[in-house]
Amino acid sequence: MNSELLETLCNACAVSGDEQEVRQILLKTLEPHADEITFDGLGSIIARKGSRGPKVALVGHMDEVGFMVTHISDAGFIRFETIGSWWNQSMLNHRVTIRTRSGNKIPGIIGSVAPHALSEKQKQQPLNFDEMFIDIGANCREDVVNAGIAFGDFVSPEANFARWSADKITGKALDNRVGCALMAELLQTVDNPEITLFGVGSVEEEVGLRGAQTSAEHIKPDIVIVLDTAVAGDVPGIDAIKYPLKLGEGPAVMLFDKRYFPNQKLLAALKTSAARAEAPIQFCTMKTGATDGGRYNVMGGGRPVISLCLPTRYLHANSGMISVQDYTATLSILRELLQSLDKNSARVLGDFR
Repeated sequence: MNSELLETLCNACAVSGDEQEVRQILLKTLEPHADEITFDGLGSIIARKGSRGPKVALVGHMDEVGFMVTHISDAGFIRFETIGSWWNQSMLNHRVTIRTRSGNKIPGIIGSVAPHALSEKQKQQPLNFDEMFIDIGANCREDVVNAGIAFGDFVSPEANFARWSADKITGKALDNRVGCALMAELLQTVDNPEITLFGVGSVEEEVGLRGAQTSAEHIKPDIVIVLDTAVAGDVPGIDAIKYPLKLGEGPAVMLFDKRYFPNQKLLAALKTSAARAEAPIQFCTMKTGATDGGRYNVMGGGRPVISLCLPTRYLHANSGMISVQDYTATLSILRELLQSLDKNSARVLGDFR
């Protein structure tokens, strides 16, 4: 596992629509190993390795959930809009980073009212998004403007990557810098001359799988493996039947989500690869969300797609948590699968007779 790459990716600011920092990291990482690097019209990065056989795409979305500056008060407080799905109780008192148009990073905190100033009734009622604000320590509106902050600037959680024990990693934006890191490591290390391998860092997944659609049209792949995250249900207060995933028990195959089903032959091939790699896998479903597989599977007439997700605690919050064992198992399984693909196996996957 290249933990330095994952840390660099996680600590970058790349809210949906502002993926430039992650794009540049992936460009630098992939360029020495790719035969060609191109971009779709929205800015998804597409690295190609090889030029024969079926086109196989590994897809990890670059963007993270975050916020956008929408108002600056005369007193110097910043109002914002959420980008992507947030739960308001996970936001208060957390530190954030505002990325200005010039690329400067301004620290701030999502402010809250001290409990001393709240009535008992108010303490029982969580704040709505539109009541929250960001405090950068300014004394007035002019201080904020002079710092280079403007309407439309993007805001992400503060970088906080850390390695806890031998197996746990915490940090912001693990959804989905984990997928980007896995994609990069696989493109660097897999050498199968029978396939044309594409590594894709897609944009704007958190706001509607937009980069998945544009990159699918750009590549027109024959087989797609989506790399993402999924809810780990191994913490108190979560229904373990609906959310069965556990850290340390392997990556999870998404069996269906709001916009996707896996190709069943590709699913069988992945199970075989997991057995050969002697690596565990888990299974999950997601009725209220979707991965980039939900666009890749239908664009341009459709194609075999499967989504492989790392179990992650505390998704869409300031800090998530993953297992190093799960990351390593994912690499082993997908290396085995990618090495087994060729023209004949790709034809079988798309044969519905």
